[in-house]
Amino acid sequence: MGDGCCTGFARFILVVFNIIFVLSGGGILGTGIWLKVDPDSVNIQKLISVDSHDQAISSTAYVLIGFGSVVFLVGFLGCIGGCKQWKWALGLYIFFLVIIFIGEFSGGIMAAVYKSKVTDELSKTLKKSVAQYKNSSLIRQAWDDVQKTIHCCGVDSYTDYRNVAHFNITVPVPDSCCHNNIKLCRTEAMFNNVTGSQNLYNEGCLNSLQDQLKSNLSIIIGVAIGIAMIQLFGIILACKSFRSADEDNIA
Repeated sequence: MGDGCCTGFARFILVVFNIIFVLSGGGILGTGIWLKVDPDSVNIQKLISVDSHDQAISSTAYVLIGFGSVVFLVGFLGCIGGCKQWKWALGLYIFFLVIIFIGEFSGGIMAAVYKSKVTDELSKTLKKSVAQYKNSSLIRQAWDDVQKTIHCCGVDSYTDYRNVAHFNITVPVPDSCCHNNIKLCRTEAMFNNVTGSQNLYNEGCLNSLQDQLKSNLSIIIGVAIGIAMIQLFGIILACKSFRSADEDNIA
């Protein structure tokens, strides 16, 4: 009787877990979609991919979308297996749960490594990106959007457009570096008259972009590893139910 109660409770907990698991799948799916549609994330991806063609953030988004979709199906399979005590369903559920666990945990670790790598090299990557401002409409649009949104100009400062992107003296910065009066903004940049500037964004974008990138990667790491830990609990519950199904068949 005691073992039966324990087994029944384990089944109930497994079903409850899978409801939470399906909801977590929605969280994974939502995170992946957010990375693909969030303007700041998209612009950062464009800027850091210009030199190395590094598509890590974009690829991670697709992986999260794929995992999130699979989690819905696996969670449904776990609910059926837990309620009906079908060994084949529980076996498949455990198999897929282990695969997802390994994938998400590994993804979290890879994102942590990538976070350290990218933030260390971000300045150099952005300098190569801003050098392509005149040559690539994609890069130009990304920089314009970033500078208008963050209220910054260049990587370290507005002088990057003269020193790195080779803007001429009469148009020393793009219009996206200006607010209020564009003519006065260009004059301020031309003569380095930026003290108390009311027209030129004289701060570089590096620090803000670095903070945004770290924040995005931290979200990926937290979602991947956090849900992987939840899934580990699910694997233990599923194994318990699988053994219980064996015992029921023997009885």
